[in-house]
Amino acid sequence: MKKIFALILCLCMIFTLAACGEKPENPADDTVSEEAASTAGSDLTWGLKPFEETQKIRLALFTGSIQSYPVYFADQLGVFEALNIEPEILWFTGGPAMLEAGSDWDMCSLGIGGIAIGLSTYDYSFIEATDYEDNMAVFVRPDSEIAKDPTNPEVWKGAECVYPAGTSAQMVLAAYLNTMGLTLNDVVSTNADVSNALTVFSGGTGDVLAVWNAIAFAAEDAGFVRVTDCGKLGNSPICGSFTHPDFLKDNLDLVSTVVAVSRLANEWAYENPEVASEMFYNHCEEEGFLVTEDVASRIVEWFAGPTVEEYLNAFTTEGAFDEGAGRNLLKVEEQILNGYDFFVNEGKYTVEQRNQWLADNRVDASVANRVAELLGK
Repeated sequence: MKKIFALILCLCMIFTLAACGEKPENPADDTVSEEAASTAGSDLTWGLKPFEETQKIRLALFTGSIQSYPVYFADQLGVFEALNIEPEILWFTGGPAMLEAGSDWDMCSLGIGGIAIGLSTYDYSFIEATDYEDNMAVFVRPDSEIAKDPTNPEVWKGAECVYPAGTSAQMVLAAYLNTMGLTLNDVVSTNADVSNALTVFSGGTGDVLAVWNAIAFAAEDAGFVRVTDCGKLGNSPICGSFTHPDFLKDNLDLVSTVVAVSRLANEWAYENPEVASEMFYNHCEEEGFLVTEDVASRIVEWFAGPTVEEYLNAFTTEGAFDEGAGRNLLKVEEQILNGYDFFVNEGKYTVEQRNQWLADNRVDASVANRVAELLGK
């Protein structure tokens, strides 16, 4: 009996020693982390002055939408920690839900559809451009008459188009129809949330599909024909960030530092696309957002977020005179109106709403001016 007990004890010791010597289940995670850290440089403050006391800020980001991810990349790289900032990141899958949850965040990042709602319905201040979405695309079935002759307006008339209504997908579809002298009234519109639109279309509903980002690449990989996209049309809708005016008033340096880090992280992503795409892919996996490594790589490759200089230029350069505003617009206001005026023409918002947020100066350039000071621009 003693021999059996001794044998069992010996085996337990062997298994314990073996377990102590096991490698992590996901050794690639450590490799990615080390590689990411090496690309961030030795000075993780990125030329910004760290806060003497720890600053906390709640950031609402859009899961799977690359325009939200530079600030996430910076957090993963350790930049915020180096600046003595503790961000709490909240992830959302839709702009309206994000805006409704305004009491839960201090800054949020979303697309033109959400920007339009934020300016028209809430009192949020628009402070940052984060992307210009080139990969907002229109697809058709490969065996369709449209695919055979996509510039022929006759084959488009009466076509059923599946897309999320009230978004930039509707905008790109309308823009392409306009190139043929058509409008949305010439087609049949079927509303479907972007996360379900491809599923609906793949199931046989509709003749045309309009979606963006990862869903657009998935549609392409499924064999559907890309007819056009915002990049080809030269009409890429802006994405950007809101903050609460009271929070901004009390925390100008904190908000400006976060925006500066976001824009610098955008430049880092351009310089390190492989690391950025791996970080993007890993996060999508964690959040259950369906995306392949190849699609993640293509999303980062198509990313068209503004650099620091481009961001500052958009918020500090005047454009043309606008009758509704009664003044010269900022360049970034013109970029917003490129999408917003489309929604006005579609009846989603009124001219009065348009002119009101312009009159109220809801596009706030104070952050851009402070970012320039912080970075010595």
